[in-house]
This record gives sequence, structure tokens and C-alpha cells, in this order.
Amino acid sequence: MRVKVMSRSADEFTRERSNDLQRVSRNYDPNLRTQEKAVEYVRALNASKLDKVFARPFIGAMDGHIDAISCMAKNPSHLKGLFSGSMDGDIRLWDIASRKTVCQYPGHQGAVRGLTVSTDGRILVSCGSDCTVRLWRVPLASGIESNNSSDSSDKLLASYVWKNAFWAVDHQWEGDLFATAGAQVDIWDHNRSVPVNSFEWGNDTVISVRFNPGEPNILATSGSDRSITLYDLRTSSPARKLIMR
Repeated sequence: MRVKVMSRSADEFTRERSNDLQRVSRNYDPNLRTQEKAVEYVRALNASKLDKVFARPFIGAMDGHIDAISCMAKNPSHLKGLFSGSMDGDIRLWDIASRKTVCQYPGHQGAVRGLTVSTDGRILVSCGSDCTVRLWRVPLASGIESNNSSDSSDKLLASYVWKNAFWAVDHQWEGDLFATAGAQVDIWDHNRSVPVNSFEWGNDTVISVRFNPGEPNILATSGSDRSITLYDLRTSSPARKLIMR
């Protein structure tokens, strides 16, 4: 006669301290748990993602602005160049590697709403709530060095005053044109103090503008009425407007 006996030691399942986790018995029979392999795979994948999320993603901070940062722009010709504009009108060029201010561009009397850099990295365009568009000279476009001692008047190339406040600006790829967004969309040239063209569709404020990298004459804007509008510089009217839900 053969007898099968199941036994369990109380010492193996009794918690030594009240904070210890309670041991749970599991049956890993694949016939009973057909999805166990998939569940364990998802758990391992989530665990690996969480490890990366909490793996100290914060690298460092760059101090210098005394007010909130309202916009940022990347220098396309230099990997370490980063521009930032604040609500008090201060614009700074940062060296990301050393985390130091390379150059300052004081001049705006209000919040800086938009920053963009030309494709060659030599001209910085800024616009703000003071109804002005300013063109600045970027020091040493081929390499970043400290240039805090130079006067701000030496960096300012041009300043254009317009009738409306600006919310955004973007530069054309491989061209000398840039677009500003506000009460309307204005197209500017580096050598002219007034817009070469203006687009308007409705009475709502345009809050962002971007040029198409593949088609330099195509740009898109988004408005406060949940609209996305496409413009073609080769025509005198907007191409298409889409209202989002």
C-alpha cells in the first residue's frame, strides 16, 4: 500500500517580523497558467522601463535667468549652442557642455515669445510682446567661446517695430525669410524693415508657426481657435485651414 502525504512546515510560512511579506504558494503548471509566460514578460519589461525612468534622468541646471523662461531655440550649426528667452526680456546663449552663459542679448522691453536661428547659425531672430522683432549677431558661429564683455549694441543687427505683439517666430530653411505669428502671419526678410507678405484668416490669434524643412515655401500655423492652417509663400492666400475638435 502506497500513501502520499502532503506536509508543510509552519516555520517556512510564518513571518518573523510584522513588516515581512507573507509568502504565497504558487503552482507553475503550464496547463493551469497558460498566460504565465506572457505575464512575466510584461512584468520584466515594465521593470526595465521603470529602472530607466528612475535612473537619475536629471543631469544639471543652468542658472542665470531671474524670471521664467518663455521660449528656447537650438543653434543648428553648433551642437552645444542653446538659446533661451525669459519673461523679463533677457536672451541668453548657453554652452550645454560647460553649462555656462556664453552671451546675453538684452533689449526687449517685455516677454520674449519666440526665438529662432538661421540655418547657417549666424543670425538670431527674437520677437516679443513689445511689438518688436530683433536680429542679433551670433558670436563665433563655428565655435562657442565666452563673449560676455562685448556690448549689446554690437550684437544687434536690426530692430523692427510692428503694430501687433508677437507670439512665435520661425526661420526658413535654406533661405533669408522668417515668419512671425500674432494677430496675423507676417513674412519678413533680413534686409527689409517691413513684412514682405502678410496672411490672415479670421480674427483669432496665431500662437505658433513652423516652416517645412523639405518644402521651404510651405509653413503651418496653429491658432487660438483650435485651427491648423497651411500657407504657401508662392501664392497670395492661405492654402488650407483645419479646425480641430
